[in-house]
Amino acid sequence: MDLYSIKVRASKENKHISGSERIVSKENIPNVVKQLLERQQNKDFDFSNIKIEKLKQEPIYIEKSLKIVQFKYENYKKSLKKAIDILSKELKKDENWIKSYIELLYKGAGENGENLKGAMIIDLNGNRLDEKGIRTVLVDFVDREKITEKLEKNGFTKRTVDALALTTKNLNYPNIVAEFCISDDSDYTIGYVSTKKYYYRFIPLKEYQLDKGGRIYFVKNDTNKEKLIKYLRETPVLIKDVDL
Repeated sequence: MDLYSIKVRASKENKHISGSERIVSKENIPNVVKQLLERQQNKDFDFSNIKIEKLKQEPIYIEKSLKIVQFKYENYKKSLKKAIDILSKELKKDENWIKSYIELLYKGAGENGENLKGAMIIDLNGNRLDEKGIRTVLVDFVDREKITEKLEKNGFTKRTVDALALTTKNLNYPNIVAEFCISDDSDYTIGYVSTKKYYYRFIPLKEYQLDKGGRIYFVKNDTNKEKLIKYLRETPVLIKDVDL
């Protein structure tokens, strides 16, 4: 069966506001495009773009997502302390080393304090493998509606579906060791840390009304940059189920 990638992006004054992606069969394209456009209705944008493209290769199928573990704290600083502790143990790196990179996201890791258009990629020697951020694309659940229903029944939001799919693809790559993420949406304070087995969801992981955010992918020192970027940008991944 032929599958198609649908990407919807919105921006204002050339600044990225929101983006969504799905992988669907041809007959589902009209309904999914409608759903993705409806998600933009509460966004203040002056430009929106839809791109529909037939997949050029067969997807990699993953049986289950990363296992979800949730933490709730009274403020983001306590969440961040726990998040850094998890990363320190996973990466076997000093907490201050990890914090030095994470702090960039809270200030704006791009030029002039703007948000990056994709993820920072940092190896364990501290070398940065990206130039201006790399976006992970071409990922979805096989049955998005079923997964969404299952997650919502367990108290998670639709945003969790997107984040969980994306980070599961990332951590499926052998050389990606961990990921840190906070949204650049000013009214969304939930963030996460992912490792090879777990998706740690933190409530909250940043202050309300902070419009800074982004992702960091921590990778092994022997990572081939070209192969990694090719996987993130060009290899389609479909996930069969969620691990609760």
